[in-house]
Amino acid sequence: MLLPTVAVVGRVNVGKSAFFNRLVGRRNAIVDSQPGVTRDRNVATASWRDRDFFVIDTGGLAPGSEDPLQEAIENQVRLAIDESDVLILLVDVTAGVHPFDLSAAEVARKSGLPVLLAVNKVDNEKREGLVGDFYELGLGDPWPVSATHGRGLGDFLDALVEVLPPSGEAEFEQMLLAVVGRPNVGKSSIVNMLCKHERSLVRPEAGTTRDSTDMLIRWEGHNIRIVDTAGLRRKSRKMADVEYYSTVRAWRSMSVSDVVHVMLDASEYPTHQDLRIAGKAWDIGKGVVFGVNKIDLGLDRELWRRAIEQRFSPARWIPVLFHSALTGEGVEDILSTAWRVAERRAAKLPTPMLNRVLQEAVERNQPPSPGGRQVKFFYATQVGTRPPKVLIFANRPDDAPESYRRYLRNCLTEALDLSGVPLKILYRKRKH
Repeated sequence: MLLPTVAVVGRVNVGKSAFFNRLVGRRNAIVDSQPGVTRDRNVATASWRDRDFFVIDTGGLAPGSEDPLQEAIENQVRLAIDESDVLILLVDVTAGVHPFDLSAAEVARKSGLPVLLAVNKVDNEKREGLVGDFYELGLGDPWPVSATHGRGLGDFLDALVEVLPPSGEAEFEQMLLAVVGRPNVGKSSIVNMLCKHERSLVRPEAGTTRDSTDMLIRWEGHNIRIVDTAGLRRKSRKMADVEYYSTVRAWRSMSVSDVVHVMLDASEYPTHQDLRIAGKAWDIGKGVVFGVNKIDLGLDRELWRRAIEQRFSPARWIPVLFHSALTGEGVEDILSTAWRVAERRAAKLPTPMLNRVLQEAVERNQPPSPGGRQVKFFYATQVGTRPPKVLIFANRPDDAPESYRRYLRNCLTEALDLSGVPLKILYRKRKH
């Protein structure tokens, strides 16, 4: 379904992320008392009274702020509004009507969209007496809610679903592509190129993208949802809470994706953290593509390929792309490569082909015979997809050494053209 979209807007630190989390029913956005934690947009699905819809959490508006990111944040809010069907303006009952609330209300009115005014932090009946002050914003009846306690959310959501447009039927499938990597390797710049305009904040300082940001684009008749994640650092006790939750969010985004584009920095060969990211994605069954960014700095591509393969054994089966977010060179290959990997990851493998490849592999290289008793492989069949899972029946599967199992996996991966896809092989005992 093509779901309606709701954007939550408002000034800084009124509790938009906590409110967003309450709407979507899980800790999906970073919540922190520090103003301005949400710099990029965060998107998730919510459901109420059998209506599903997207919710966009936006950065806080602070007109005239000296924060150099504020102009970019305001641009993100405008983009979110452009993509939305309904707006929620969130305000803080404990602060009263703030000048920034008036500015946000003007932005909401100019959008021409239905607007619901939610007054947050109404945690008790005493605070309900303050809600009437917000009629001054000229957006109709204010709805008292508490993101922290859930107070008033049911009535508010009843009103929200009444103004949602109907869902439409999607005519194409969707692929979720996670762009991950260490801080400051150029993830947001690459995503912006893929989306044709700035939908993520891009700044030279490391760590600008604190949260994971979803963008939905149309490519050659397909929907592709791109997740630009916060830079992944090793966890440490000194890591600030906000940075820690950003890291957790990035791992989460990777865990729900179809394909992971692991970005590397051409200025240094793959680090332990680069390979840890790729290994995590590979181990949990995601399609993987390496993207070496900043090739405008100059590099030897063959040396880079060898460096990746020497340090990460599955890399011989993983596509390596070379691109530059500065010049745009090679960026056009990212979506086509990711789509091919996603198709392979969902592929149905013909049983006759599986067994032919298995038989040829065994004939080329006979399995060992521990204790003089031969290990025989009888039959192979696919039992799952995303990633593909193959079940092989053998008389003594436990006696097949890991080295021979790797050999069979490599033979099947190569023969079935599973580039970028981790093939999972299960073994089951059968006597004949």
